[in-house]
Amino acid sequence: MRRTCADYEITDHMIIGTSSLVKYDIDGAVNMYSGIFNNPFLIWGKYREESGAAKLPLSFQFHHVQMDGMEACEFLERVQRVIDSL
Repeated sequence: MRRTCADYEITDHMIIGTSSLVKYDIDGAVNMYSGIFNNPFLIWGKYREESGAAKLPLSFQFHHVQMDGMEACEFLERVQRVIDSL
């Protein structure tokens, strides 16, 4: 993909896209849908120091065809519980 810019898909698997932009202060990404980013997508940037704690904003994108808002919220609540338990 890097050399040809051609779409790549594995027809019997779901691909979760990720992007680590650690040099940049970002709060999230929205509307990444382009026909090839229809699977769940996770993006993050540079962590921040706030009130003596390191914080890393994460942005998740879910396609409505794959899950409704309730399922996305339940997933994010589970992720937050795991983070809180660390």
